[in-house]
Amino acid sequence: MILIMCSKQSIILNIKRLICIAAAFFCLSHLSAQDKPNTDAAKKDSVDTKKRDSVLLRQINPEDMFRKKIAVRDSSSFNKKTIKKQLKTYPDYKRWRFGVSGGFELIIAPEPTNIPKELQDYRKPLKSGSRFGADATFFVSSNIGLGINYSTFAASNKVDRISYEITGNLYESKRQDDINIHFVGPSISIRSIPKHNKLYVSCDFTMGYFAYTNKLVFNNTEYDLKGENFGFATSIGTDFMFLKNMSVGVLFNITAASVKKVEIFSGNDVENLSRISLALTLKTYK
Repeated sequence: MILIMCSKQSIILNIKRLICIAAAFFCLSHLSAQDKPNTDAAKKDSVDTKKRDSVLLRQINPEDMFRKKIAVRDSSSFNKKTIKKQLKTYPDYKRWRFGVSGGFELIIAPEPTNIPKELQDYRKPLKSGSRFGADATFFVSSNIGLGINYSTFAASNKVDRISYEITGNLYESKRQDDINIHFVGPSISIRSIPKHNKLYVSCDFTMGYFAYTNKLVFNNTEYDLKGENFGFATSIGTDFMFLKNMSVGVLFNITAASVKKVEIFSGNDVENLSRISLALTLKTYK
């Protein structure tokens, strides 16, 4: 009898133990099922953050040579602190541009038809000469800048003897001309910046003051001829960045200018001084 009762008690105890184990397993399974959606949401948030960081990096990644380059890296290696640091470190393009240029210039104004051929032949070398220029520009945006532009043109010729007749007067002597034309004025610069950060195109417009001088020596007498007026110039150029802050390039310029009558010891007037030029440029950026 006693054995039967002991057997019943052990069976009941084992059943209770099985019930407790089953309840514990059920609770653990329920808690695991509740935690899984939160893990998925966290993973989704992490992916969204990486995408957002990648988009932000593309927005701040510089597309022109005037912005400091940001290395192209996988967006997973950036976090919010890195993004803010990049935005703070690389916010701007270089605003100042300083340049010099030198080359060849040609006066395209036609010669008067009423001067002798001897004088026309003498004046041909005076229609071409050297050109020097300098400019400083401050860019108010990545594409538009305001500045000042200066250029000078020089040409000269000399003969030991020249003879020609104008309006019945005979002129015969040695002759020498030293011509200088200075042009300076405010300018507007517009530049187009490609994505490869090496080559860009710019166009400048200048309206300003120019002065004409000619030191003429004729028949052992020196004449100081002067003229002045306002003119307009436009130029287009390309620049290649060969260093971090310096570029070399080519510039094509057209200047429209004329002076009020300049009395020259030949009976003629110099009026139209419009010219074209081709020059090499060297520029630096700050």
